Amino acid sequence: MKIQKTGTRLDPILESVAAHAIERRRARGGAPVADPDPVRGTRFVRALGTPGELSFIAECKRRSPSVGELTSEVDLGARAEAYARGGAAALSILTEQDHFRGHPDDLIAAAKAGLPRLRKDFLLDVDMVVETVAMGADAVLLLAVCLDDAQLRDMRAAARELGLAVLLEVHDEEELERGLRVDPDCLGVNARDLRTFEVDLGVTERLLPLVPPGIVRVAESGIHAAESALRMRRAGADAVLVGEALMKSGDPAATLRQWRAFVGEGQP
Repeated sequence: MKIQKTGTRLDPILESVAAHAIERRRARGGAPVADPDPVRGTRFVRALGTPGELSFIAECKRRSPSVGELTSEVDLGARAEAYARGGAAALSILTEQDHFRGHPDDLIAAAKAGLPRLRKDFLLDVDMVVETVAMGADAVLLLAVCLDDAQLRDMRAAARELGLAVLLEVHDEEELERGLRVDPDCLGVNARDLRTFEVDLGVTERLLPLVPPGIVRVAESGIHAAESALRMRRAGADAVLVGEALMKSGDPAATLRQWRAFVGEGQP
């Protein structure tokens, strides 16, 4: 398995991801097998494409390298259901084990919410795209920062063949240019600097307008309040991915409803 060094705090995470992927591969006795299903990805993309509205991708994760522990919950299924009650359009489920305390089983547990599911992890090869289908995901996250052009091309092709939508994440103009070459379904701009973990929403405001029409534009990181979500909507986001704020909320359904109402009232 090829690991692309990034020179950021992502590198030890990638090492862990690769080790667990190899373990899973050995346990099942080889490469994963999955059947194509075009409905998977279509369901995810359509959920985020409601005209005139900002869609919310609500995230389930137990911890974050930037802030530490977020919850001691074992079963995240109940939180996923709360997100659905609050009006989330889709779910983002962390499956990285060592740094986010996620697990592939969390994707399965979140199915009870009835929403499209994104597998959020640090996928490194085609086999990891294929195994995502067995986990029940509708979409995969691909990070331009840790994948070279050949990896991006091959993993995008595998996702398309299987019917998985692709949310391709970028952090700067160079990554955006590379990412657009593979024609992702969704383009996410992450405002977090992976070297310092600092967040600058100005990065998202600068890059989102550069995303061509026809690609769902997603703002990632730094969405800690309704005002931030509205700011991203005004910058051109079709959707925002919210994790930390919702995981810290004692009533995530109410938080989502309040944020959605605030953004709806604040839109031009």
